[in-house]
Amino acid sequence: MDYLILNDIPTPWREPVFERVYHRLASAVLVVHLKNNEKRRLWSFRLGSYPRTILRCLTITTRGNERFFNPGILPLLLRQRPRVVLISSGLKDATTSLALVICKLLRTKIAWLDDSWLGRDRGINGLQRLARRIVYNGCADAFVGASRQTLAMFKHYNRRLVPEQLFLSHLVADNDFFQAQLSGKRLERRFDVMFSGRIVSLKNPEFFAKVCASVKTRIGRCRVLIIGDGQEDLKAAMRAIFDRHGVDYEFAGFIQHAALPDYYAQAKLLLLPTSGDCWGVVINEAMLAGTPVVTTEWTAAAGELVLHEQNGLVLPLDVDTWTQAVVEMLSDHEKWELFSRNAQSKVQEFTFDKAAAGILASFRYLEAQGRIGARK
Repeated sequence: MDYLILNDIPTPWREPVFERVYHRLASAVLVVHLKNNEKRRLWSFRLGSYPRTILRCLTITTRGNERFFNPGILPLLLRQRPRVVLISSGLKDATTSLALVICKLLRTKIAWLDDSWLGRDRGINGLQRLARRIVYNGCADAFVGASRQTLAMFKHYNRRLVPEQLFLSHLVADNDFFQAQLSGKRLERRFDVMFSGRIVSLKNPEFFAKVCASVKTRIGRCRVLIIGDGQEDLKAAMRAIFDRHGVDYEFAGFIQHAALPDYYAQAKLLLLPTSGDCWGVVINEAMLAGTPVVTTEWTAAAGELVLHEQNGLVLPLDVDTWTQAVVEMLSDHEKWELFSRNAQSKVQEFTFDKAAAGILASFRYLEAQGRIGARK
């Protein structure tokens, strides 16, 4: 096998990308997943049409986080002996470390794919930082990031990196599917704001509820849609805030991919008060439905997809600030229309084809380096 992609689990935003990479490389790619899924993932989606292997794994769960170890990676790499490997499984699993060692022994060229960034990883410990320095300086030969912030993280840990080693492969939504589902439909925005994603502390759901309550106090209404599942205690806390302030709300639960466009099209604004997102594909999904986004600086999409005062807002986590911004957006229909059009226009720049192109460009770079090395 010429090319091998080592990935943690299949995801809706990477499956179509790997499929495109496979077809562009005339079938010379094998994708290896460490596991079929994680317990916290409730999604159902179509897997890409490419050859895949899902390794048997040992799973250890600590503090709600799953860690995998796949002994089968050793015989698989020795059998396949790929010329180029793209590793997108991250540093959290022992399998990744073993794969790095084997690939170095086989003299396989390594591209490292990551979706994190310094803001997202600001709380990691010294050992994790050391691991990044070792991998970014001594193991990988090319680096593929899900955002410009990810590329900045690579350069933070390895200041010797040159632009030719860095490639972008954004996290994106299914643009064509959203457009097909919403084309020609008369959109009824019956909700003022919505929350989308896992209801966990990192997403600040109680902050979201407080903003909704404050908006209700200011303008006399706030109709709220919440999609996604998560911690029951946080959902109860949100309900308590809503009930206490007379906010109209609907918890729709986890929504499968096929129904997502209709849900995003029901709200005027998506509020994403995150304290640390790698990207937030919910932003792409909302914008495809013409729903402007209000978020924080703690997502790499801020400044790259969400452009402040153009197609959305990037604000500090302050209830009064968010309340004022939401009230102004809901009260100014011309501004909302402008933001909605800009959101739909900007998100078209982020596609599966471009995400695949970044990976393919990293492969071409590594192939060229291999040829140079052979001549020497």
